Amino acid sequence: MKWHWLPMAVSIALVSPDARAQAQLPIYDVHVHYSRDAWGTYDTAAIAKKLRDAGVGRALVSSSPDDGTLKLRAADPTMFVPMLRPYYEGVNNSTWHRENQVVAYMDERLKSGVYKGVGEFHLWSVADAQTPVVRRVIARARERGLYVYVHTDAKVVEAIFAMEPEVKVLWGHAGMSEPPSVIGPLLDKHKNLWTELSFRAGAIAGGAGIDPEWRDLLIRHADRFMVGSDTYVTSRWSSYGDLIAEHRRYLAALPPAVAKKIAWENAVRLFGGPPLGE
Repeated sequence: MKWHWLPMAVSIALVSPDARAQAQLPIYDVHVHYSRDAWGTYDTAAIAKKLRDAGVGRALVSSSPDDGTLKLRAADPTMFVPMLRPYYEGVNNSTWHRENQVVAYMDERLKSGVYKGVGEFHLWSVADAQTPVVRRVIARARERGLYVYVHTDAKVVEAIFAMEPEVKVLWGHAGMSEPPSVIGPLLDKHKNLWTELSFRAGAIAGGAGIDPEWRDLLIRHADRFMVGSDTYVTSRWSSYGDLIAEHRRYLAALPPAVAKKIAWENAVRLFGGPPLGE
């Protein structure tokens, strides 16, 4: 695949050859949604072009409904890697955890064997995570060796591992607002926990450069972090290149081997497919 680099991807001052190389790393975006509202604005070819223009070679996709994910996979099964989201026909992020029909719906779709995991789904409290529906979904993921992709806080992550210690968890947004002092100990404790950094780039590397606590955490757990954009509303597709450029700022401030792992190596190791940029 030929890479197309945006000037915005190197919008910060990069003074070393290593930093320049890191600003041009291929990216594996592990937080993409192509949901119903976006279909009329961007067809699958337009979505693929947005990824290529931003230097993104592959994306982990979940959508509301799942049909959007399957549209992208049908267009390019190498670029788009499916996750199964439990949101469909009136079942949404506030109700899915108590809708009994979700389990049968997911069982039927998982028969295809194309999905790398279940989610991204939202759990707003420990009580939500402990409903019979959620317990069954997480147990099925563990039985099938699938990832559980969850948008939640640290307490719920702990509750999930208490229910299913061997399940593989991808934690959306690194908890959204959890600080390094919370994220680090969770990663220390749970070998099957990985996370992605959508909505966190500003906290990691703002105008004054990379935050030292975040830098230390990303280096210490270089095998556990990945890049995400979170195109949860159609308007985020219009600024997709900017979203990826935000991540390139902190990648440019990390050691080359660490930046490469976070940019794409970790995601390829977890979700498969050929290496990017080689």
